[in-house]
Amino acid sequence: MYRLPDQVSGYKQTSQNPCDFLAFNNGMLWMLECKETKEGTINFAKIPQLDRLKEYVGLKDVNPYIIVWFSKFDKVIACHASEALKMQADGKKSISLKMLEDKSYNIIDIPSVKKRVFLATDYTYLLQTVKG
Repeated sequence: MYRLPDQVSGYKQTSQNPCDFLAFNNGMLWMLECKETKEGTINFAKIPQLDRLKEYVGLKDVNPYIIVWFSKFDKVIACHASEALKMQADGKKSISLKMLEDKSYNIIDIPSVKKRVFLATDYTYLLQTVKG
């Protein structure tokens, strides 16, 4: 896994990276944008990288994902960029934890166990779910 460092120029929103991490596993490129929120939703305005990830949607063996840690709720989810774009097209303004229950969108609930403050999260679950 490779962390793409944000460009530091002193100005907010200047980084033009498509995501936070690049990883290569079993012939597949994973593009992971990681976010944290204390609320039960994360507004698309807080995920500007989605516009940059959309050019990778549909490419063979490329998996652009948004990983969201809902810290107040001790939940970690993975949302494929294509699902996030579908949500936007449907008029949604955010990714919500409630979407896990209504099954309208394919959001992956990644198993996590709370330690003292942070979660121990099994990200191999994402690999297995997408592969299988």
